[in-house]
Amino acid sequence: MPERRISKTQFMMGRQCLKRLWLNAFRKDLVPPLPKDQARRFEEGHAVDVLAREYFKGGKLAEAGPGGAARALERTAALMRAGADTIYEGAFSSGTLLVRCDILKRNAGGTWDLIEVKSSTGAKDEHFPDAAVQAYALEGAGVRLGKVRLMHVNGSFVKKGAIDPEKFFTLLDITGETRELRTETVRDLGLFLDTLGSGRAPDIPIGRHCSEPYDCEFRGHCWAGLPEFSIYDIPRLGWEKKDALKAMGILRFRDVPDDFDLNPAQRLSLSVEKSGRPAVDRAAIREFLRGLEYPLFHLDFETIMPAIPLYDGSRPYQQVPFQASLHVQSSPGDAPRHLEYLGDAAADPRPGLIRFLLENIGPRGSLLAYNSAFETARIKELAGDFPGQAAGLLALTGRMRDLMAPFRSQAYVHPEFKGRVSLKRVLPAMVPGMTYKGMPIADGSAAQLAYLDLLSGKLPAAEAEKIRENLKRYCGQDTLAMVKVLERLYGLA
Repeated sequence: MPERRISKTQFMMGRQCLKRLWLNAFRKDLVPPLPKDQARRFEEGHAVDVLAREYFKGGKLAEAGPGGAARALERTAALMRAGADTIYEGAFSSGTLLVRCDILKRNAGGTWDLIEVKSSTGAKDEHFPDAAVQAYALEGAGVRLGKVRLMHVNGSFVKKGAIDPEKFFTLLDITGETRELRTETVRDLGLFLDTLGSGRAPDIPIGRHCSEPYDCEFRGHCWAGLPEFSIYDIPRLGWEKKDALKAMGILRFRDVPDDFDLNPAQRLSLSVEKSGRPAVDRAAIREFLRGLEYPLFHLDFETIMPAIPLYDGSRPYQQVPFQASLHVQSSPGDAPRHLEYLGDAAADPRPGLIRFLLENIGPRGSLLAYNSAFETARIKELAGDFPGQAAGLLALTGRMRDLMAPFRSQAYVHPEFKGRVSLKRVLPAMVPGMTYKGMPIADGSAAQLAYLDLLSGKLPAAEAEKIRENLKRYCGQDTLAMVKVLERLYGLA
């Protein structure tokens, strides 16, 4: 049997969880289909990689082609022999280790700088061992290594015309950090090889490593069999307490002892879970309702947040609103009037959205949003990016009210909330029969992906129009849901 190799990706999996490493090698059948939003993140990461090559122009791509890793290794060696100054996606093998390097840049003295490209807006702890294992493989393959650099997105970059890679990226020298990790890299490599040599998966309990630093694709497998509302679903419960409960043989939230160390919010949720009855603080609900001024403008935004800015005046990963829904009520209990805005996908949607807000929100009355901090932040960003409209926009922020507030403060706790207070969780408990299930676009992530599909300009006209209708239906459902939840709060008060 040929000796098993470990790729850079597998090495990083092993650092996160040995079980993930083993399952990736031997049980890929357990991996669910890649979610569309995750596939989109991979596409964005690749786009950032391609843009990074414009920073180091004139390089050669070490394509893998039909031969896979062997072909990539041959192509990389040939490029180095031919005197290439810059190589993209170079492949190197050292013993049991196989890596692909984002960018290699030849120096005058014959050494090579390694540039690891990341689509984040700053250096993260996991980036250093990622670069360190590549440096280890390069030196093992006989490459004279100069500097190791981390290249990440400049979060302060503001688009103005064509993207300038030298302004879009930030370069950090992490040579010292990677050298300090050499001993740890060698140790980990040996541990991972031993793990892959085992005939069975390591017995690793679930824990914070299931989602840190990355979401594990085997989570569905490892978490199978947990009760519907388990101790792992308790909001803001630390892993130490979760582990303590598991050691006591407790997995269901309702089985947590009354004297277990919980904060007041968790304790009230536990009481509701055990009794099966809602907890209602009518005085707190009335206090919230008294703070609303009519006419009431139920407001919701949908946004995109591309890594590479699409519009002048926008920044990497900025939440750019492309859609808004308003349900307007003149007085409590009145039938709402619905207004909506959706960008045309041909230009920056923000100017049109600003006009929509300023033309349709009158000079008095509260703006009600669910988790209003999000809408408030977007309006403030619009004011900063479009200073000519700043006064009118900023005046709106002082009128914002948060419909999530009475649920966050536990003025109303329903057993079906299961410790969560998102609108998708609250709505079916408070308004039975009103649901997002079955909607073609049923959450914010799907809305974002749908609008990005429109932006591609590649959809047939009929399909594009269908997506636009589905986007309007979804965003309108959000503000109509707020109307219905508010009606229920009046009834409770």
